[in-house]
Amino acid sequence: MLKFALITIFSIAAVNASGFLSVHHYPDSIEFKGNDELSTDSISDVFLACLGNTIDSQSDFDGLRIRNPFNMPKSALVVHVDGIEKLNFASTKAQQYPLFGSSGSSSLDMLNSRVNHVNVDLEDHHETLSAISEGYGDIKPVVGKSTSSLKPSVYPEDKDFLYNVAIINELTNKIKTKSSVPRLTTVRISLADLASVHGGSSSAAFADAKKMLTSAVENLIEAAEAANDGNIVVATLTTKDDLSRAKRAVEPRQEVPADLNLAKSYSSNYPVIFNIILWFGVVLFFALLAICYAIADMDPGRDSIIYRMTSTRMKKDN
Repeated sequence: MLKFALITIFSIAAVNASGFLSVHHYPDSIEFKGNDELSTDSISDVFLACLGNTIDSQSDFDGLRIRNPFNMPKSALVVHVDGIEKLNFASTKAQQYPLFGSSGSSSLDMLNSRVNHVNVDLEDHHETLSAISEGYGDIKPVVGKSTSSLKPSVYPEDKDFLYNVAIINELTNKIKTKSSVPRLTTVRISLADLASVHGGSSSAAFADAKKMLTSAVENLIEAAEAANDGNIVVATLTTKDDLSRAKRAVEPRQEVPADLNLAKSYSSNYPVIFNIILWFGVVLFFALLAICYAIADMDPGRDSIIYRMTSTRMKKDN
């Protein structure tokens, strides 16, 4: 009994600690409400719906409401921070939804495959600078001052982190200058490597890194909120893989019903053949109608065989 209770408590903790989706800004055409749990697999569906795209799958998430489908947001900016449960912002309020499931990276990849995007993946600096250059223009990140706990000369992870923060700051400046954001911008950064070299998330170095990152992301959010005349969705996504894997391990298996009432499967040639038959039938119908009308309205004249035969017979009868 005690063992079962411990497993249950651990499962609940895993659900509450896997991460959060925080929506900081959205226009009046949509509305985020409630605090329903959201599967990481459905993150892409949420933002696709925000941008007015069709959704292929079904989700139980009830936190998004479309108020004006004719004036959907023009763009979206999503910041994904891996290796941390939650970022606490001082000046920005957000609608938060607890996450469960695996890492949200795969869902963001799915989102990027559906929408024209700028993918700022800070794991690859060369690709990141190239992506920012295409969407916003060239940037030259300047690394700021370090702290006593972060040692970039000793740990490459600290050096990479400081450079990543500098990239985020430069992206913020570009958004402020340009006053617009492309259709979709995803920013990804991970604190897992930094936490591993400093002994975990309770270390002073991790606390300083979290503070610096929170400040940089908060400035990015404020700059994005003013872009595109406010017609933009701005959100942050925080995930911690070790806890999310624990939640995934205890998820109950769902049985798929045998009768799903699915539609018939048609080949890719079906719409082509259907249109050929349809329009051929339409053309044939109107052609036949024109022929019938022409015959009914025909006047052969007095010199025709019809009038000559009829006229001779009438004379004989007389």
